[in-house]
Amino acid sequence: MQRSTDAETEAFIKDIEQRRGGSITYRTFSTFYADSNHKVCDFGVFFYQVNDEFWFEDFEHEPSFLGFKLKTRKEAPKYEKFESSFKPQDVEAIRTVTKKAARSYATGNVDYSKLQNAIVLRQLFSEVVTEIRMKDGRVMFFQFMDKTVIKKIKGIQGD
Repeated sequence: MQRSTDAETEAFIKDIEQRRGGSITYRTFSTFYADSNHKVCDFGVFFYQVNDEFWFEDFEHEPSFLGFKLKTRKEAPKYEKFESSFKPQDVEAIRTVTKKAARSYATGNVDYSKLQNAIVLRQLFSEVVTEIRMKDGRVMFFQFMDKTVIKKIKGIQGD
């Protein structure tokens, strides 16, 4: 069983590298939480770097509980792939905000100017997300499993 999973993973990686025209030089898993286009989704995504661009994409997975497949509802919406990318040089700022604040902004309940950094005390007692603000005004919120990705993005920016 494990070999088939390894083979599937290898095929998934090869497919990405062919589509993106280069080798994956960094990869991790993340949760894409929300963005400035009023999308709040909490998608698990594969976050990776090819050449000088970071990509993130979700993937269809079978619903399961304790390793057992669950039947899906017949009326469940058809899976639609979600993917996007950004270049580190297009990043204006990176900061930590509370998940609640990110949701309020993404749903249009709070203006961006009112969104505040999550102070250390809030980071201890609230769920937080990483905000990536682009120079074009686009804003994305992630929960990164590997926090070194933030340094990697900043390092490529030259900061």
